[in-house]
Amino acid sequence: MSQKSVGAFYGVGVGPGDPELITRKAERILRAVDWIFLPSGRRSGNSFVRRIVEPLGLPEGKFRPVFLCMSRDRADDSNAYSRAASEIVAELRQGKSVAWITEGDPLFYSTFLHVNEALRPYPEVRVEIIPGVTSTSAAAARVGLPVARLDERVAVVPAAYGMRRLPALLDEFATVFLLKVHAVFDELLAVLASVRGPIRTVYLEQVGTPAERVVTDLESLRGQELPYFSLVILRTEKQE
Repeated sequence: MSQKSVGAFYGVGVGPGDPELITRKAERILRAVDWIFLPSGRRSGNSFVRRIVEPLGLPEGKFRPVFLCMSRDRADDSNAYSRAASEIVAELRQGKSVAWITEGDPLFYSTFLHVNEALRPYPEVRVEIIPGVTSTSAAAARVGLPVARLDERVAVVPAAYGMRRLPALLDEFATVFLLKVHAVFDELLAVLASVRGPIRTVYLEQVGTPAERVVTDLESLRGQELPYFSLVILRTEKQE
């Protein structure tokens, strides 16, 4: 089969939650492709990314959900990505065009990275990546917090993996984004209590959605059940 007969595959970022943050190119691609694959909750069947693109009014029959459990033990999800890759390749070899949509940006802690890896054994697949607005950019914009000036550096860390290193990170980086803080929030409070120096802290959840919440008093959230899509921005305030 010739290279020209194989359809195009797109990794499409649709932003953190606000449909108005979907780029014009992302919308054009999603309207044009034959199939749209997307991650979906194994138990609930709900898909956060599906809700983001809902206002586009795309045909329901275009969507092909891939059911994931999204736990730290990714064995089942790895199998799901492999099966999805096989289905995607089968469609591409029929000349169909396919997109995988993901919240945020395809190359920023997204499900697309796993799909893209699963497609590596298929060199005939042509991949185009459509960037999207990340949750970190949207969160900083929401609260008007500077991310970096001049020689300042920025760290982005999944909270579950970064608690022990957080004091060192705050010494080295002007701004630290902690992603998905829901599972370790009380631990985060304990670490912050031991950190010296003025640090501005902001908690955000479900950025860009009707359920968005912004909290500056982190202690007020102690013991609460927080959602998966939650983050904290830590900004070290320079002494004048």
